[in-house]
Amino acid sequence: MSQTNVRVAAYVDGFNLYNGMHDARRRRSLWLNMESLLGSFLGVNQELAVVHYFTALVQGQSRHHQVTYLDALAAHCPITELHVGRFQAKQLQCRNCHHTRTSYEEKESDVSLAVQLVEDAALDVFDHALIVSGDSDMAPAIRSVRRIAPHKRLVAVFPPRRSSVTLKNTVDATLQIYDRVPERHLLPDNVKAVDGTTFNRPSHWR
Repeated sequence: MSQTNVRVAAYVDGFNLYNGMHDARRRRSLWLNMESLLGSFLGVNQELAVVHYFTALVQGQSRHHQVTYLDALAAHCPITELHVGRFQAKQLQCRNCHHTRTSYEEKESDVSLAVQLVEDAALDVFDHALIVSGDSDMAPAIRSVRRIAPHKRLVAVFPPRRSSVTLKNTVDATLQIYDRVPERHLLPDNVKAVDGTTFNRPSHWR
């Protein structure tokens, strides 16, 4: 008799992962195949059912590269669902000289990840969840899953050079993405979508 596969869902804090990879290896890891990386953490009889990737579109020159990457990820990774939040402008004033400047604050991504995780647990979407983040703000959502679906197994996957004692004490287990590991799981340099559009890895991401 064949054994039923364990359904694994992944929830990726895009900016936490990006900052960890950038700190570790600069831009070498940014053209990342999320499904390949997360699949490498699975055990026997585990199946990656869905990858929820949460991010927001940045301002400035980097936006084009980010959009190209997200388009490539969507084209190449069929079970990856993108959740794109926003940056909200706010004015900051220097207390000494009273000069003001515009800053941008990421909105919605953390909350969206938390809501998706709790909703999927309630709807029995997964047996095991991988939470790719080193942000302790994820802890309340994990505690909620504990209350409504205590049989679910929750694993924190820490990005390079990121960790959280709070998360470690909340989940069933932790995994660490080491500095060079993402470079083994990159998208092809040129990703072609179904409609024929090609998305090319930025030259300075090599």
